[in-house]
Amino acid sequence: MKKALAFLPFLLFLLLVWLAWGWYKDTVVCCPEEEPPVAVQYGPLIFDCQTGAVITNEGWPDKKQEILAARVEGKKLLLVGPYFGSEDPSEGVARAEKVKALFTELDPDDVVVGRRPVDDCESTKVNMLHELQYKWVTRNDDVIELYDRTAILYRFDSDQEIVTPAVEAFSREVAEYIAETGDRVLLIGHTDSDGEPDYNLDLGMKRAEEYKQHLISLGVDESKIEVKSVGETDPAVPNDSPENKQRNRRVTIQIIK
Repeated sequence: MKKALAFLPFLLFLLLVWLAWGWYKDTVVCCPEEEPPVAVQYGPLIFDCQTGAVITNEGWPDKKQEILAARVEGKKLLLVGPYFGSEDPSEGVARAEKVKALFTELDPDDVVVGRRPVDDCESTKVNMLHELQYKWVTRNDDVIELYDRTAILYRFDSDQEIVTPAVEAFSREVAEYIAETGDRVLLIGHTDSDGEPDYNLDLGMKRAEEYKQHLISLGVDESKIEVKSVGETDPAVPNDSPENKQRNRRVTIQIIK
């Protein structure tokens, strides 16, 4: 009897431990308090992934004003719309055109559009402007500035370009930018399809070298300039008209960070 009574506190202790473990497992280990879901924050402009419609919020007026405030006299606003996954590239242009319609302060001729591929629509909504890119660019008969490169056009089938005021103004911009940033520049010579491929490859290199010397004359260090030629192999447009052939006679300028 005395042994049984002595064993009873031990049993009560085991019961208390078991109950304590059950409480700990259920309230601490098993089921921690769930955090409330975090709301996804979007920028001032996104695109509806089903319809392509432009959706703006209260931040758009300030963003639009920021874009307009960066305007440079004589330049046009380039809007590069994204096309997602397996979409046709024309969808990117269509999105850019819808954003263009929001800039009622500008003459339509002062806004140009382009397109760029992006992997996925839904996952990129959190990125600024839903992957829309913009830039104030030079666009005229001699200089065609894109988002990531610029083409200096050659009016004649030679390696000697007549340096027009437009070419000179843009070239000075490039020289000043390299001096300020220390970035390098890649010059690529292109030709139309007239002539033999070997001749065009050589002509493209002569054009790139000629423009290199022009930049050097504006103060760019030679070590900051790389040149190459692709001849006729990378046309910007089909070589099916005199106007298109001129678009293909060019030196493209790419900044290398």
